[in-house]
Amino acid sequence: MSEVLTEAISQQLKDARQQQGLSLDELNQKTKIQTRYLKALEEGDTDTLPSAFYVRAFARRYAEAVGLNPDELLGESEESPIVPSDLSYAHRDDDGVVRAGVDHNESAKTRLMGWVPKIWVGLGILVGLLVVWLVITQLASSGKQSSSQSQVEVSSSSVSKASSSSSSSSSKKDEIQLGQAQTNAQQLTTTYNIAGQQAKAHKLVIKASATGTMVKVNDATSKILFNETVAANTEKTIEIPANTTAVNVQFGTVANGTVSLDGQAVAINNLPTTPAPTTWNLLLNFNK
Repeated sequence: MSEVLTEAISQQLKDARQQQGLSLDELNQKTKIQTRYLKALEEGDTDTLPSAFYVRAFARRYAEAVGLNPDELLGESEESPIVPSDLSYAHRDDDGVVRAGVDHNESAKTRLMGWVPKIWVGLGILVGLLVVWLVITQLASSGKQSSSQSQVEVSSSSVSKASSSSSSSSSKKDEIQLGQAQTNAQQLTTTYNIAGQQAKAHKLVIKASATGTMVKVNDATSKILFNETVAANTEKTIEIPANTTAVNVQFGTVANGTVSLDGQAVAINNLPTTPAPTTWNLLLNFNK
């Protein structure tokens, strides 16, 4: 029996269920945890359960369903997420919490601002030439003036379109190419192999709906970047340092969570339906 699931905890869970007159099948409908996992919790059969993380997640959900306090039962409290050390782009969210971020659009803005002085210089030269021309020709016919003004407008429009095209191309170049998702139902995992992103820092945002979900995020060295319950209708931001080779996101209730990477939605599709899983892993491999 594992450190998380002791014989005393298993017995307390079973006694509480029986006191409420619930069968394992009824508890399955209430918790959305497979019946064989519920039975394994009561019998202390950790070999049947996926891992220590899921033992803890299942035990907490079981305890809540039968009216027990999961923190008192398991003798633990939720861990606080690791606070990133880089606060150079810190900002305050709507919930009043100060978070760190990375300004991914800075280079595009810098290039665009570099065009502004050139545009103004070009317009100034055009206006100066127009004034000189009007003085020399002593206010030529209104038709010629209209033609000259049209040329100025066309020139300005062309410069504006060129700047817009340059900014659009830069934005598409910076967008992450997630590639094709790979689903492994046996390992309860969806995997993305992302090319050309290992040397960069990234921002992972997790949003929860319905009743919320437990989320654990760790890198390829098993370092925990985040481990807590994300409440319904809230979101959490996790900073992923540069040169991270892989990140694994574990959901306690995958149906209640969504993920985005640097503002781009990461789909978790093709999940099994019989039975529909609650726990699931999202593995992001950052390749060179």
